[in-house]
Amino acid sequence: MRNKKIWPVCLAAVLTASSVLPVYGAVGPGQAEKPIPEGITEEQWSRLKDQTIEFDELSDLVRYFNPDLQNKVAAVNANVENAEYIYNEMRGIETKNDIEALEEQAKALKESGETNKDGVPMYLVLEGRIKSLKTNADAMQRTLKKLKQPNSKINFTITQVSRQYEYYANQVMIGYNNAVANRALLQKAAELSNAAYEAQQLGQRIGTATENDVLSARKEVLSAQASLISLDNTIDNLRRSLGLMTGYSADAVPEIGSLPQLDMQEIASLNLEADTAKAIANNYNLINLRRASSDKTTTGMNAKQDSVSEGEQNVAVTMQAYYQNVKQAKTAYDAACTTYDKAVLDHGKAERSFQMGMLSKIAYLQSQMAFLQAEGGKQSAYSDLYQSYTTYQWAVKGIIVDSEQ
Repeated sequence: MRNKKIWPVCLAAVLTASSVLPVYGAVGPGQAEKPIPEGITEEQWSRLKDQTIEFDELSDLVRYFNPDLQNKVAAVNANVENAEYIYNEMRGIETKNDIEALEEQAKALKESGETNKDGVPMYLVLEGRIKSLKTNADAMQRTLKKLKQPNSKINFTITQVSRQYEYYANQVMIGYNNAVANRALLQKAAELSNAAYEAQQLGQRIGTATENDVLSARKEVLSAQASLISLDNTIDNLRRSLGLMTGYSADAVPEIGSLPQLDMQEIASLNLEADTAKAIANNYNLINLRRASSDKTTTGMNAKQDSVSEGEQNVAVTMQAYYQNVKQAKTAYDAACTTYDKAVLDHGKAERSFQMGMLSKIAYLQSQMAFLQAEGGKQSAYSDLYQSYTTYQWAVKGIIVDSEQ
């Protein structure tokens, strides 16, 4: 049978991915070579460029290969390079010589008494031009210095966009793993439903099953096959989405790693108060609000403070909701584990009974289905817990995407 909990996760992931996917190619893993970034070893770079996507690689894959992000970074670098060119022109030899020549002229004219048509001494006119040239060059230098600072607004925005894309990639990868896990179960369910259909056909021939029994079994086969096809399409979409988000070409088929094991003790010891304080301090939208201009008026400052306070309250409320989601998901996962453990025992008993001829094939198939449902329930519960926990941790790092924050 199909595990219904997978579909909201997968559908949300597909919709989210489609909203941020670029529509063009890029230099990425398995494609053209690009220089190894500073701070990355050859071994790390080689691992990033292989045909496998692992959870611990997502941040770097998005940072170095996401085509949309790479275009934004390239545009920023082009603007900085243009500013550097203008500044160098301002501070170049010709400009420097011009300033020196103007200074000489101003010095010579100072005692001459020569004025322009408005009666302004010419040496003052020249000194004004000199001051303007120097002021413009100094202003450009300050602008360049600000642009190149790690905490500049441009770099801050790039970091924010990168983290948002990483968050989306993380969610898609969770959805993909959940879908793949459920595919194995649906495949087995399709096999079992087909076996049940054949058993009913045999039963009809020997008089132990009716035509309605056979038709009902046939419907189950078709339903299982349709679910499997639908899930295969979801898996393919998720794989393609994740590949494009991490720089792979549209026709690449990278292997995608499984979900890492969560530290259950760490989940149990979450500190909502401390984490909320971090989330408020790190939240990118709140930082932008704090940096926004208040026009240096009482009204503007009060309005800015009100916006910041409201934003902080919204983050606190969201963190509380995320915390409860994690706790509820942990409780559901524990219950699913208990159900699974019991299903393992029941499945073992059914296996032995069937081998001894004490259990009918239909009853045996039903026991296998019960086991598969318990196994799928455990996997889905773990995916829900993983998603809830990572969403909580992303909020702590400043990324909240499903609210106004």
